[in-house]
Amino acid sequence: MVESDQILKDIREIKWHQESIDGSMELLIKANRDAILPEIMKFFGRSRRRAEIFLAVNGKRAVREIAEILGMKESNVSRELAKLKREGLIEIKRITSEGYYIYCKGRVNRILRISQKLKEKFEVHQF
Repeated sequence: MVESDQILKDIREIKWHQESIDGSMELLIKANRDAILPEIMKFFGRSRRRAEIFLAVNGKRAVREIAEILGMKESNVSRELAKLKREGLIEIKRITSEGYYIYCKGRVNRILRISQKLKEKFEVHQF
């Protein structure tokens, strides 16, 4: 087998394993929804700012863009993004050629519908 064929085979196997892990994590999150969701909502507490920053993360925006949209200081947005990332609610989707991080919401958002719950709680609509 040519080395490039082996590399492609290895990549396919890694992807298959990752999909298996992702599927297992999704099942675990769903099974423990009643315990996880209250903890996440407790993390947001009464912080409308944190909720708005989370909702503004859309997989296309860097800190500067989120700050502009929300009329906040970049340092405040960056600090909240770091907290959201530590909690596993967002992740870095990519890094731009200028070195800016582009954030996206994690899988747990889709599974538990966190965005929807925050929109309802804080009466926030779109960003």
